[in-house]
Amino acid sequence: MMNGDEYIRSLQAMKTIVYINGQKVSDYYSHPVMKPAVNTLKATYDLASDPELDSDIHALIVTESDLTGGRVNRFLKILQSREDLLARMKLQRAMMRYTGGCFGGRCVAGAVINSLWSVTYDMEKAGCSAPYHQRFRNYMKAVQEQDLAVSGNITDAKGDRSLPPHRQSDPDLYVRVVERRKDGIVVNGAKLQQSGAPVAHERLVVPTSALGPDEEPYAVAFAVPGDAEGVVHVNDSSCINAKFEAMDHEDIGNATFGMHQSAHILFDHVFVPWDRVFLCGEWKPCRDLVHRFSDFQRLASSSCRCGYIDLCIGAASAMADYNGVSSKSHIQEKLIDMSVDAETIYGLVAGASAHSTDTASGVPLPDTMIINAAKIYMNDAILRTAQKLADIGGGILVTRPSNRDLRIPKVGDLLRKYHKGRDGIDVEDRLKMARLCESLSGLASMTPILSVIAAGPPATQRLNFRLMTDLKRDRRAAERLAGIAP
Repeated sequence: MMNGDEYIRSLQAMKTIVYINGQKVSDYYSHPVMKPAVNTLKATYDLASDPELDSDIHALIVTESDLTGGRVNRFLKILQSREDLLARMKLQRAMMRYTGGCFGGRCVAGAVINSLWSVTYDMEKAGCSAPYHQRFRNYMKAVQEQDLAVSGNITDAKGDRSLPPHRQSDPDLYVRVVERRKDGIVVNGAKLQQSGAPVAHERLVVPTSALGPDEEPYAVAFAVPGDAEGVVHVNDSSCINAKFEAMDHEDIGNATFGMHQSAHILFDHVFVPWDRVFLCGEWKPCRDLVHRFSDFQRLASSSCRCGYIDLCIGAASAMADYNGVSSKSHIQEKLIDMSVDAETIYGLVAGASAHSTDTASGVPLPDTMIINAAKIYMNDAILRTAQKLADIGGGILVTRPSNRDLRIPKVGDLLRKYHKGRDGIDVEDRLKMARLCESLSGLASMTPILSVIAAGPPATQRLNFRLMTDLKRDRRAAERLAGIAP
């Protein structure tokens, strides 16, 4: 297994084509926009190679391979039991709590790997003439032996969402086979907004939707190295990128790991040798493939967001303490509500894992109803968490002075004086935590946070209701109806 430094050197040895903000960047792995994603994946290697960093995560992330018999990173594990599902769930939460960043360059692969493994196994047992499962077995063994990061790629461009792939005005709006050769296939298309794709070694591509009999060219699954000829990555243009390019490290919040990075992967007449082709024209299995992928990925993302809420609880708690209000009942209630949300999601994921069903290949499938309930609940819980974090943190999350302002002669000293919290708390620690709260909340725009805080936080409005509601009047009315004498 590689360590983090070896992982970085392996990226440097590749010739991956990456564009960032209109510029082709050869050393993309050190670019400020990409560096957090690189650091997050590097952490998956460091934690696996060095138990001293975090012994609990090390015990989760290192497991035994059924293919090689040796140690393997759990992100590359072929699931074979409910215990494997539960361990993956625990790892996702722990990794998010450790980094606060997206490790999609490895995370999504688990969903693609296990769905493709189980589907190709089913095809083999059903008498498929092409040796897809054996090819995939050989591929995964090589990936595990080399400890490669695999980017799972599923989301096509899609074009007109009301039309199936074969009726699009441009046939390349879904990844497709444009040519079959004796030695392999040639593919065209794109996979959009792929988390962490440029910082992984491999691109493992599968269809994005169930297909019909007119869509054989789109029923293709394959793997190519990230620097294969014809593969181009264009980084996303999220507004948060400007922060990483323009601001001081101290003003970013989670500058080391960031929050998320994705890229659009363009496949321009990319050649794929047959030993890396795992589906080619067989449209019927795509329904199972997409369904299984979706449930696996919902398990991973829901578990991950539990770790995110853990971080938000910690940041909100620290901020309340720095402000001297940690003992206030309305603060404690918000923290408890956030914890309830995290554990509710986690319990649903655990339930989906405990109620999993085994495929013929041995890969367990999470319970579909429960894992979809987890994802739906998580969507709303994340928004509630962000609002509570902003409420507890206050307007300083988006109005704080910059690190450069603090270096202005005399003015910097005055800023420190007036941004003081409770006694005993370093002013710059309070500002650092405010920056982290802003980053975790996802509400980097001033309007959402100031809408919560401006004209007084919600606790102030609730206090007014407590003071102004005529409880005596309402009680007298209730006692009258109950027949109780005043």
